[in-house]
Amino acid sequence: MGPHLEDHSRHQHPHAFINKAKAPIIIKGLDEEGQKQLVEMYLAFQPRASFNGLPPITDEACAEWVRGMVANGTHLVAMAFDRGIVGHAGLFPMDSDTCETLTVVLPRYQNVGIGTQLMRCAIQSSHELGFKRMWLCVEARNLRARHVYSKCGFDHLTSDDYEVEMALDLKQYYTSGTTTVGEVMNQHVTTVFRDWPCRAALDMFLDNPVGALPVVNDRCEVIGILSQTDLIVPANIEKTIGEVLTKAVITVREDCPLARAVRTFRSRKVRCIPVVDTDRKLVGILTRKDILAYYAR
Repeated sequence: MGPHLEDHSRHQHPHAFINKAKAPIIIKGLDEEGQKQLVEMYLAFQPRASFNGLPPITDEACAEWVRGMVANGTHLVAMAFDRGIVGHAGLFPMDSDTCETLTVVLPRYQNVGIGTQLMRCAIQSSHELGFKRMWLCVEARNLRARHVYSKCGFDHLTSDDYEVEMALDLKQYYTSGTTTVGEVMNQHVTTVFRDWPCRAALDMFLDNPVGALPVVNDRCEVIGILSQTDLIVPANIEKTIGEVLTKAVITVREDCPLARAVRTFRSRKVRCIPVVDTDRKLVGILTRKDILAYYAR
């Protein structure tokens, strides 16, 4: 079942999320019970031989191919409650520093974020297994997969009319993977309250080089965020902050790995992320500039 399977975090702590179709998905390490389900997933994959000649066309060859993968790699699976295993990520050692990566999602479950989550978990596992580089080969025409890999940090190496080689250098991940948000964040945060007039927030934006202001209650809990964009609409200037703030605010814990926060910046395209403690109280803020300054140090 792969080298050191029990050591990586997805085996010990499965990753649960809601996909874009509003369905719950769990990503976890492949165990002996799941091997049969993984074979069934690939037998159900249609059309066969659709990515680099895989999965093999005949059922016997397909099942044998899956069993060979299981024996020679470390594996993560994405599970849906209505179907069982619907996605798979495999890591196969090429040498002591590099692993080859394979990520597959059943066609019916594609385009809802499962592939991206699988790849991010695979990156985390590669780091934990001690690899310094991830390599993959994808069909040139598979633009959606190439977009997912690029979004997750993979760079193009070589390409032709048929295939594209891509790789991810994990050296930077090693640094950010062991660094927490609390070590990088800015503890001097400018905050506002929901009952304040937006004109007061406007003055704060003009006086401070910030793109967004966390909105807190009297217990210093984050209840929203106000961005400069919220005040571009002239009518909003005469309202209170509570009437125009964004309630669905993304926050991170101060003990969150910096690498995970970096992935959030890349995927959600936010300007800043409020940082909270275990009681959800605001303790700092993380911006792209803070991360760049940390790298520079």
